[in-house]
Amino acid sequence: MKRWKIVLAAVPMTMALAFPAFAGEWHQDMNGWWYETDDGSYYRNGWEWIDGDQDGWAECYYFNNQGYVAMRTRQVDGWEINEGGAWTVDGEVQKKYVPVPGMENDPAAEEVYRAAYAKNEALTSADVDASYVMSMEMEGMTLDIGMDMNMKMKGLPDNIEYVASGTMDLLGAEIPMTMFYTDGYMYTDTMGQKTKQPMEAMEAVAQANSTMSGVEVDLSAMRGMRMHTENGNTVISYTMDPSAMNSIMDSAMMDMSAYDAMGADYQVVINSCEGTMTINSEGYYEAASIYMDMSATISAEGESMDVGYKIDMDMTYNNPGQEVNFELPSTEGYQEMYALLEEAA
Repeated sequence: MKRWKIVLAAVPMTMALAFPAFAGEWHQDMNGWWYETDDGSYYRNGWEWIDGDQDGWAECYYFNNQGYVAMRTRQVDGWEINEGGAWTVDGEVQKKYVPVPGMENDPAAEEVYRAAYAKNEALTSADVDASYVMSMEMEGMTLDIGMDMNMKMKGLPDNIEYVASGTMDLLGAEIPMTMFYTDGYMYTDTMGQKTKQPMEAMEAVAQANSTMSGVEVDLSAMRGMRMHTENGNTVISYTMDPSAMNSIMDSAMMDMSAYDAMGADYQVVINSCEGTMTINSEGYYEAASIYMDMSATISAEGESMDVGYKIDMDMTYNNPGQEVNFELPSTEGYQEMYALLEEAA
C-alpha cells in the first residue's frame, strides 16, 4: 500500500475557464486572423479557447464584432493579451488542457510525474489542506456537500502520528470534525461525540485519506498527459481512463459497506475524470486537483434509484520537504467505539 499518496481532483475554474474549446481552422486575410469552426461558422463578440495545433493545450483569444482576433491592443476587458492575441497573465500565456481522443502521454511529462511522486513518497512528514464539493442529484433534487480539512502527519513510515481537523458543510450547517492517530488507536471527535478504536497504522492513514477524499491513481490509467510552465512551476494535466478508474473504485471516497449492511446493491460508474498536478521548482508536487463525474444505481427490495455525482476536489501540500511538527489533542474522554455499539444494541 502506498504510504500517504493522495491525488485529488477538481480544477478551480476562473471566469474565463468557463468558455469551451473547439476544433476548427485558423484563417488570415487582409483584415487579420479569424477562426472557422467545424460547422462552418466563425467566432465573434467574445473569448474562446482554441487548440489550433491539436497538441492538447488551448489558448484563449478575443474575437471582435467582425470575427477577427484582437491583436492591436494590449488589453481586452481588462485582461492582458500578447502580440498574437493570446490571453496572458504577467507575460505568461494562459493555457487550458483539452483532451484529444487517442492522445498518448507525453514521455517528458511522465518522467517529471514519476520523479515528483518519488520525492513526495520519500517524505517522513506532511502538512496537507484538502477541500471538496460534491453535488448529488437524485429524483429531481440536488444536494451539495462540502468539506475542508487540514491533515498533518509525521513519523512515516514506522512511527506514524497524525491529526486531521476541519468542517463538513451539509444543508447549510457546518459540522466540526477531528480525528487523530497515536499509539495504535484512531480517535474521532464529531460534534463532541468522542470515540476511539484500535487500528493498524497504515489502515489509519488510509481511513484518514478516505475522509479527505483521497484517491490513489496509477500512471497507467492516465491519458493525454501534458505539461507546461506556470509561475515558475510545472503543471501536469491529464484525463483518466474511466474503465481503469472504475476498477479502483474501492479506493474512492465512498464506503459501500453501509449499503451492504442494509441489503442494498450499489453500482457505481465513473463517467469521466480529469485532473492537474502542480510541481514546484524543487521537484515536489505542491497541489493537485481532480474533477469526477459519476453515476450510481442503488437497488433494494425490488426498487432502484439513480444518483448522479459531480465532485470537485483540491489539495495543497504546504511546504513539501520541510519537517512538520504538531501537538496531538488529549486522549481523555474518548470511549471505545465497540463498547458504545454494544450499549446501543
